[in-house]
Amino acid sequence: MASRNTLSALDGLRELSIAPGAVYLGPWADIDHEKFLIVAGVAEDRILVCSVLINSEINPYIQKRPRMLSCQVMLKGDDYDFLSHDSYANCAQPIRAKLESFLVDDMKYCGLLNDTDLDLVQQRIIASGMLTVTEINTFFGNK
Repeated sequence: MASRNTLSALDGLRELSIAPGAVYLGPWADIDHEKFLIVAGVAEDRILVCSVLINSEINPYIQKRPRMLSCQVMLKGDDYDFLSHDSYANCAQPIRAKLESFLVDDMKYCGLLNDTDLDLVQQRIIASGMLTVTEINTFFGNK
């Protein structure tokens, strides 16, 4: 049986993995199946996380709206072991979530985005107009 110190250390490691670019798979409110989520930004006090969903394809609703369509980032399936095919990060609808949402047992860490894709995701979230200036500074600093 593991000691308390070991379990506590593991919890700390799990929290550290919640960093920009980290990708998780798990349940999400109001969605009937597991979804990949990208941690796009983390508040300095590590209370809030800005994330986006990964979708297999671009929703037809979004395809008819140029502004929302411009906020999609294609992720090549060949670049990521956790993706079975090309997919899209929906940066038009950033999610503000509590850090604890990523610490539940149902959330599985899958890997990290490469720096180029993470930078694109962050840029498209900022360009979406869905975050306030304060939120942009909180999650992304001086991007």
